[in-house]
Amino acid sequence: MKQLLQGEGFEVVSAADGEEALTTLRRATSLPDLIISDVDLPPVSGFELLRAIRQNHDWHSIPVLLLTEHSGLDAVREGYQLGADDCLAKPLDRERFLLIVRNKLKRSAELLERIKSQEAALNAAKRSLALMVAHELRTPLVSISMATDILTREINRLDSKQVQEMIDIMQNGSVRMSRVVEQIVLFITLESGALKESMKEGMRPSPVRDAVIGAIDRARQFTYRQPDNPLQFEELDPGALVRCDLGALKHALAELISNAMAFSTPEQPIHISQWVSDGRVWLTITDYGPGIPEDELPYVFQPYHQVERHKHEQQGIGIGLTLARGIIEAHGGTFELCSVANRGTQVIVGLPHCLACAAADIIPIIV
Repeated sequence: MKQLLQGEGFEVVSAADGEEALTTLRRATSLPDLIISDVDLPPVSGFELLRAIRQNHDWHSIPVLLLTEHSGLDAVREGYQLGADDCLAKPLDRERFLLIVRNKLKRSAELLERIKSQEAALNAAKRSLALMVAHELRTPLVSISMATDILTREINRLDSKQVQEMIDIMQNGSVRMSRVVEQIVLFITLESGALKESMKEGMRPSPVRDAVIGAIDRARQFTYRQPDNPLQFEELDPGALVRCDLGALKHALAELISNAMAFSTPEQPIHISQWVSDGRVWLTITDYGPGIPEDELPYVFQPYHQVERHKHEQQGIGIGLTLARGIIEAHGGTFELCSVANRGTQVIVGLPHCLACAAADIIPIIV
């Protein structure tokens, strides 16, 4: 077998038994691309060798072919259960054996290349996230520091209007930083599954309008550059109830409304509609801004992805849509996004209608 593989141009290292094979692996400066082992390797069996390989973190991904003198499922069952990539019955046809070896090596190389590509993409995403988070935190921090410095040095010379301007700068910066921190915390808890678990404990019946009104107020804080965009709320079924974590639902809807505001001009109203149908409370949030280019649509829910960042600078860290969809789906809801370039974007949210909710359980509005 060694001569056959060497004749085909492969570099081959051989071991007389299982113990020598393990010793060779431990001393190797570079790991093999493929291990071929007989099952009968006294004093260590091929199965024991395979078990040792799969239990070692550094060797775990090496493809292993096991050779056995017995055919049939029972003879190779243990090998497959231990993680063998293939179990081949002897005697082996030369051409078939070489074909299998080449295929395993090719497949292994493809997987390795894919892993490297994914790692490169992940590292790029981490760098991009770090830069965005740094930018989104540093920019308001600079504004707050500047305003604080001016107030400290010039407060006796400033009139009331100028003092209010400095306070507004500090407040806007604080809100912007708070949003980034809240997004990061929610995203981590959502990805870990902890958010869904905590939401179960906080679920209470609540009027949908409370979530919408609260979300509008929060969205105006998020969209600090143009908080006065006109909003039209059309409520076709007033008093409709949903069982929800009110704080989380407000945040999800605020992300959607603030997106609509950020991509609209002040003269373009944003429409929010609510109605009940087919056991669900439906909400649509519609803007008439530039819309999302068709080639961008498949990526809008990818964390940290930002639509045409070079044109639309103030987009946060790119997890708003991901958060909104995750929170709504955690409520048993549905989420759909429709967008046409140069015409606008509409988000359609469907939440389970709470038909049998006790009045005593309804969350009161805190003003």
